[in-house]
Amino acid sequence: MLRHVILSRLLYIAALVALALLLVPNPVTVFMAACFACLTLPLYRRIQHRARVWRRNLERRKPTILRRRLLIPLSRGAHISLYTISVILMVMAPFAALVLLVSPQASAGLQRLRQLQSQNFQIPPEWSVYMDHGRAMLAEYPRLERIVTDFFMDLDAFLADITGVLVNRSLDVLGGTMTVLWTTFLFFTLSVLFVAYSRNIRRVAGRILFLPQAVIRRFIEALQRALGGIMLGIALVAVVQGVLCGFAFGVAGFKQPAFWGLLSTLTAPIPMVGTAIVWFPLSLSLWFTGKTVAAVGLVLWGLLVVANVDSILRPLFLRRAIRAPFFVLLTAILCGLASFGAVGLIVGPILLTVAVQAVEEGNRFYCPPQVS
Repeated sequence: MLRHVILSRLLYIAALVALALLLVPNPVTVFMAACFACLTLPLYRRIQHRARVWRRNLERRKPTILRRRLLIPLSRGAHISLYTISVILMVMAPFAALVLLVSPQASAGLQRLRQLQSQNFQIPPEWSVYMDHGRAMLAEYPRLERIVTDFFMDLDAFLADITGVLVNRSLDVLGGTMTVLWTTFLFFTLSVLFVAYSRNIRRVAGRILFLPQAVIRRFIEALQRALGGIMLGIALVAVVQGVLCGFAFGVAGFKQPAFWGLLSTLTAPIPMVGTAIVWFPLSLSLWFTGKTVAAVGLVLWGLLVVANVDSILRPLFLRRAIRAPFFVLLTAILCGLASFGAVGLIVGPILLTVAVQAVEEGNRFYCPPQVS
């Protein structure tokens, strides 16, 4: 018996290694597809249940050629087709609406962003003189000068990287059309496969890890809660902040408010700085061009409204989904960003969820419930 268990485990591991080697060139797509499949698994279960009820009703009725040759065979795979259509609409509809809203302003907005970047956001010459005078005073204290210089060099490199990503990659769709199409196709295909074979995946995972199915099920439920919290606490909050920033940019007189709002949405999930990467330089450009009231109003709007949305809603959604202090969640997000890049916004909380759930399951095994 032990020999058969070891042999089956080795075969399962061999299958896992083969699939890993097949999918290793696309780790981010595979991870995002797995997360999306886990999040939409309840939707698939509901569609599958309704399709099964429909098939049973067809089989109970008086058989006809239409039912026997078309409707009944169609009902057997209806749940896969309906789920695929649902998830495509769920993802592509908001994206298409966003593209239609932003694309008319994208070219002018990118041109304006490059212009502001090349002009150091329109800092006047007299300010440059004051800055040079400050550097001369710091030169008398070499150690302090080195600390300040290193800080501003790091800050400048960080902002340059962020700006470069926003300018060169965020809307660079046409330059890599085939890559985008392939990634999109692989994402949806893997999502459907993960959902369709979820029971088999859960069964094999339990056999490889020697874990009861109840434990695997609790891990999946914890991941679903975490992913729901991430969608609300990161994605939805970022969209809300982007809309608020776009409204403020329009009131302040910028000609491409939807474009600047999109940039704010993309930078909103970054901890500590978030949308300030966009609205603070724009407020400086307003200040240096003589629009003092608009500049002050934009800063106050960013600090009092946009920042409070982030500080109130994001901890609320994330802490309800992930049973950990918000400081720990913030640390996980920062570590995820440092280790995995932008996808670390999801990887960090997911790994933290796995760790917390693993500790809880370990406590269950270590301290089993007392039977009275």
